[in-house]
Amino acid sequence: MCGRYTITGDLAELEKLVRFICKVVDFKPRYNLTPRAHAPVLVWENGQPTLKPMRWGLIPSWAKDDTIGDKLTNARADTITEKPSYRRPFERQRCLIPADGFYEWQVTPTGKQPFRFTRKDGGFFCMAGLWETWHRPHREGELGLDDTGPSIDQTVETFTIITTEPNPMVAAVHNRMPVILGPEHYQWWLEPNRFEPQFLKTLLRPYPAELMECCRVSKLVNSAKHDGPECLLPG
Repeated sequence: MCGRYTITGDLAELEKLVRFICKVVDFKPRYNLTPRAHAPVLVWENGQPTLKPMRWGLIPSWAKDDTIGDKLTNARADTITEKPSYRRPFERQRCLIPADGFYEWQVTPTGKQPFRFTRKDGGFFCMAGLWETWHRPHREGELGLDDTGPSIDQTVETFTIITTEPNPMVAAVHNRMPVILGPEHYQWWLEPNRFEPQFLKTLLRPYPAELMECCRVSKLVNSAKHDGPECLLPG
């Protein structure tokens, strides 16, 4: 799985990989990004890649409440066309999740030890994902669009990260890893109608271990309350 990741670099560096329209305001580096947090996500909008904030944890359009998103932070590549929550987004609502590292944990006699996986050059990469729009049902007592006073925003855009079998480097720590796509496949993945889903499934494979690095990091990462540069210190 992929339960935490980092996005600490300058977004201008990301634009060297893929040109996009930016709708992210006041971006701040994240050193320990957790489910339910909002993060920059690349989607296909008005015929071009667009970077916008979305909440991590996919909430299907048919969901009655948002708690299901806590269970849908990751989508397995091998069952992505079978699960009702993922089948339709995989056909038309694919996204890329920019990052410069992701964490996995190894169980040790002294507790869970986090490891951070990055590209060898430390630069940005994009994880394959799916996104959805969910309209929260109006609740009794809330002010709505037809009421007097401020309205409650009922629309939430969410995403999930697709995982696959690990490459040999990640396998030493965990049995799953996020799907990392090469820049040459970014537009293929984002455009809704360019390729058939069965072809796109062939892209959902482990990223080459020889292009990655792994570093044991501080156990501060184990707590969601820590989200500063100290998370990246050697553990």
